[in-house]
Amino acid sequence: MSNRVQETYETQIGRAVKASNELVNNFHRDGVDRGCIATFNNTMIIRQNFTENEELIHRSLDGLVDVADGGTRLYDITDGDDNDSILSYDRCIEEVSRLFTNETSNFLFVLGVGDNVNSQRMEEMAEIGNFIYIPVKDFYVLEFAFLMIAYKVTTSKSLSLMNLSIGDISTSWAEIRNHRELSNVAIDYALLIDVSGSMNVNILPPLPKCFAGHDLKEKFHIGNWWCDVCGEDGQASTSKYYCNYCDFDACPSHCEPGRECKPRSRCRNKHPLRYTQLSTVRGWICNECNKIGTGRHLRCHQCNYDMCSDCYFLELMINMSLLSSNN
Repeated sequence: MSNRVQETYETQIGRAVKASNELVNNFHRDGVDRGCIATFNNTMIIRQNFTENEELIHRSLDGLVDVADGGTRLYDITDGDDNDSILSYDRCIEEVSRLFTNETSNFLFVLGVGDNVNSQRMEEMAEIGNFIYIPVKDFYVLEFAFLMIAYKVTTSKSLSLMNLSIGDISTSWAEIRNHRELSNVAIDYALLIDVSGSMNVNILPPLPKCFAGHDLKEKFHIGNWWCDVCGEDGQASTSKYYCNYCDFDACPSHCEPGRECKPRSRCRNKHPLRYTQLSTVRGWICNECNKIGTGRHLRCHQCNYDMCSDCYFLELMINMSLLSSNN
């Protein structure tokens, strides 16, 4: 039996609503920006017309979880199932160009979520129809795709299809909020969400990952074990998040679906440090302060680099001070 059977199921529409709420919560400036919520299955419905009221937008989104039903037409943005096309490929592109991307100030993002979407065909349509297509692995990383879009839209001084392409960007919702609060440019945005019957499908979250990107799975330990991220002792004989390739354990608090665990610190070569307990009785030398230490500590095996707890906490205080001064 799979170790994941007892995990909590969610639906595709539930994750879409959650990601959309997060986007609105961090991107929308109440009383300044205007948002619109629309849905489609066999037909398109405006659930909330353009409004500056953020509460109304959230209320509209929250009501979508119970309305998923029916089929989907090809010219809508969908999860790829229930397709009931009445338009040809060429007609789809023509309608998108005429209704949405003809104006230079309009930008259309199409997100294809999951393996059922024909991304090659969507990319062809995007090039001809002058819109941006973004393939998304699954509904659990949809919020990350929204974050990337919000970052690009918020930080671009001159909007174009070139500078709005989505790449590897390191940012946070807090950074998006700061940018939006400093901006005097009002933005109108609309979210068109698939509510066809297939969006009711239950999904399991992807497994969290170790520092090296391997999936973390359940493991029974005969002896004691500790968390490689924070150094705390395991509370049970079973580690819920273990990497067999790296002999890596993590507490649940460090694990997010589909994401790599975040290390507490890194060595001088930027490798993640993990808590280690050396078998030698002679101890080890901290590479930062040159003091001799014993017991569990942060270490990079690749570089033979060790850091004591005093140096780690000093680094932590410096980073917190820099963060506070920047804000």
